[in-house]
Amino acid sequence: MKKLIIYLGAFLFIASCSTNRNDFDSIVSNEWEKCKGSSNCTIDFANLLSFKWDTMCFYSGACSLEDINKDLGFGLKEFTDTGDRVIFLNNGKVVYQKEWYTKPSEPPVGTIFETDLKKFKVSKSDAKFRITKEGKAYFLTKL
Repeated sequence: MKKLIIYLGAFLFIASCSTNRNDFDSIVSNEWEKCKGSSNCTIDFANLLSFKWDTMCFYSGACSLEDINKDLGFGLKEFTDTGDRVIFLNNGKVVYQKEWYTKPSEPPVGTIFETDLKKFKVSKSDAKFRITKEGKAYFLTKL
């Protein structure tokens, strides 16, 4: 019984570590922690993600599902009506996506793209951003 508990504990620890490895907010937070004393904290997503990807797409909450599908050239299989979202593609297929919903009455939390654009796409070689932090929110500005 004691061995079973040890094995179960080790499995849960490994599972929790691998779950965060691709969580967008965790990646941004970890990069911030590495350089938080610097006035020029940047993140380059090209080498930070464990999955293969070639295009990063950002869609603000102002984009409808129809706008996103038209821009992607295909229909999303997973969609929730949220605020902003980031989608990573590899050869035109979704390999990762993250959504954020902000409540205007509460301080922002998570990752926020600072842009006036409703949507943008960047290639893997151009996925570089400046990171700033305010409260529990990480702000990304395209370099």
